[in-house]
Amino acid sequence: MAGDGFCFTRMALFADVSAETLRRLAVSARQRSLPRGGIVAAEDVSCRIFLVLKGSVKMVRPSAGGDEALQQRLFPGDVFCLVSMVSGGHLCSYGEGLEASRLLSWPHELILELMDQDRQLCANVLLLLARQLEEERIKRCLAQCSNVASRIASFLLYRSKSESPSSQAPANDQIDLRPISLSAQELGIARETMSRTFSTLERQGVISCYRGLIKICDHERLRLIADGEQKEE
Repeated sequence: MAGDGFCFTRMALFADVSAETLRRLAVSARQRSLPRGGIVAAEDVSCRIFLVLKGSVKMVRPSAGGDEALQQRLFPGDVFCLVSMVSGGHLCSYGEGLEASRLLSWPHELILELMDQDRQLCANVLLLLARQLEEERIKRCLAQCSNVASRIASFLLYRSKSESPSSQAPANDQIDLRPISLSAQELGIARETMSRTFSTLERQGVISCYRGLIKICDHERLRLIADGEQKEE
């Protein structure tokens, strides 16, 4: 099965699994179109895993005060929510389409059954869970940065490394933070604060910024700011 040029069998979660596993996944997959603003309810997220075929989705957790906290943004090839599958718990989080999107999903019971039968699938699930937990740890560390500039600088370095094919990010790498409002929400700061910080870093020659596309011009100075060793001018 393919969707808009993206074949689910190519994603990391299903890499090198058996032909029988792929066959069962293909015949059991449920495809869903999600409009912008459309919701994947907490009940569905708690009993199925979802793969983004096309578009983008945000995972949101409601707060007691009625506000929403952004947990993550998901793009083609990303999968959610494995944590619910392995924990067996009910989630209060839900998905919301950031644009017209297309999803595939499978019931938890099927994936767990296939994990028992296919050791490679089991290893893939554990590896993906480990990566997701590491990303969550990094985000929590970013929230502890001493000031806004160091938090944003650390975030840019993290995104630069995660989007680069090598561990040493190239000097001209570009980071897509569009829409800025969601990137600011990820860091727990106001959009205006993030925009002002970008303007300051651009004046210093540390980055260049164009409509939410960030290019790091000086990695060393950005690392100093991230470490709190260089103050904003």
